[in-house]
Amino acid sequence: MHSIVTIAMAGTSRQERVAFTSGTPVDELAAALPAEEVERSFLLSAGAWAIYRQAGTRAQTVEAQEPAAQEVLRECSPEAALLISRLFTHEHMALLTEALERMRQKGLRLPWRLLPQALNLTTNEVRAALAPVLGERGRWLSQFNSSWKWVNNYLHTQEESLPAEAERIWQEGTAGQRLEILRRQRAVDPVLALSWLEEVWKQEKAEMRGDMIATLSIGLSAADEPFLEKALDDRSAGVRATAASLLALLPTSALSERQRQRGRDLLRMSDGRIAIQVPEKLEREWQRDGIIEQRSGSFSKRAWWLLQLLSQIEPTLWETHLGAPPAELLKRFEINEEWKVQVIEGWTRAALKFHTHNWLEPLWSWWQISHQEVEQKHTLLEYDYRSQLLRQMSASRAEQFVQEGIAGNHGQPSDDYRSFLSELPTPWSVEFTRFYLNCLRERCAAEKIQKEGFNPYQDLLLQDIPAHARALPIACFAEALQPLDLPEGTTWQIQYVREQIRSFTDIVHIRQQINEEIQ
Repeated sequence: MHSIVTIAMAGTSRQERVAFTSGTPVDELAAALPAEEVERSFLLSAGAWAIYRQAGTRAQTVEAQEPAAQEVLRECSPEAALLISRLFTHEHMALLTEALERMRQKGLRLPWRLLPQALNLTTNEVRAALAPVLGERGRWLSQFNSSWKWVNNYLHTQEESLPAEAERIWQEGTAGQRLEILRRQRAVDPVLALSWLEEVWKQEKAEMRGDMIATLSIGLSAADEPFLEKALDDRSAGVRATAASLLALLPTSALSERQRQRGRDLLRMSDGRIAIQVPEKLEREWQRDGIIEQRSGSFSKRAWWLLQLLSQIEPTLWETHLGAPPAELLKRFEINEEWKVQVIEGWTRAALKFHTHNWLEPLWSWWQISHQEVEQKHTLLEYDYRSQLLRQMSASRAEQFVQEGIAGNHGQPSDDYRSFLSELPTPWSVEFTRFYLNCLRERCAAEKIQKEGFNPYQDLLLQDIPAHARALPIACFAEALQPLDLPEGTTWQIQYVREQIRSFTDIVHIRQQINEEIQ
């Protein structure tokens, strides 16, 4: 330890003799000071010593960095930049994603002063939206901070087309870049992308193999079958499952035919009713084709096998094999049929997997009527299939279904249908939005809101108002901002509704700004 440090830590008053020289001309000045000014002498010498050391230290040699490439995107306007900076800390992160997507569509980039704040964001969805609008300087900056390296997982090109250096990126890029370039290559040239995959397949780790084989869903064709058939024997269970799922999507594949034949053996029409025969033992061939034998919990193994198999068979098979349309088939079970729910759940998964549109509405209606009963008896039901089925319907038909349900035309409680508002494709149509706004006005003006026993937390229309604001089309912003006729009063229920409406209005205002400022 240097003597100056020792003296400073111990204190001058605790030492009999404080002798310290800096080796500079300041020593002569310090020596001329009166003997009682020990502290002053010490501090002068210490200060001179510190400056001397700094002056005698060579500056650290730093390798010059290549400057950022010339920007190709326009910088957004100051007004748009101010809006984006506010959204960085806004509670509604979905609005930031919407604003960034609009910037991408308009060919804009963030100004340099917002880049550090943008690069520090951690949400994956936001990062995906940020990557195209960082500009050249944003990508250049990302190399100087390890927490900003996420930028390397995204390609720098704006469009879905292949960049000129596609093959180099495939060979040398990060895992994220390689997967993205493989996806794009599949969209442009599926055969070439498959050959790329075959060349590197054996040297990739299981997780990467799983991600890579999933890209074959883009441009999937019979040409992919030999590779996928071999993947059924892969060491990774995830890879095997993905391969089986993709082969099932190929109607001409050998696996599809094997599954169809197994399905015909399991389900038969007998005296106008569907008879179900599930095997007692799971054959190895079934397991190779993606049927998993064990399942945790109290779900019976045979029910699990049945569910998996039916989910891999396109539902149109049953129309011909069992000789009835979907709505009729859903009624053709014995009242106490043991396997009924597993069959309908398997059909539902298959209709979603194969996008079998003529099955969506009959299945939705069945689940809408039976969901509560099924949920009580089958506690391991994994999904609310009604939401998934609704999302696959055409936007106009889904809106019509929900609108008629809210109006009470389907015989179910209208609140049950209001829970599906968030499942509709967005943005909503102008017609449906006007219907929703009318419902909102009527509900806010209703006398029951003023009653002491009213609980707005149980009112699905009032509970999700802020979320609904993100579904409105631009053409309806002005209508949505019209003041609502809220009741007078200071009860907590009325205050809650007012706060919900205030949040709704704030979101519409922000979305209106996004539309106006990002040009």
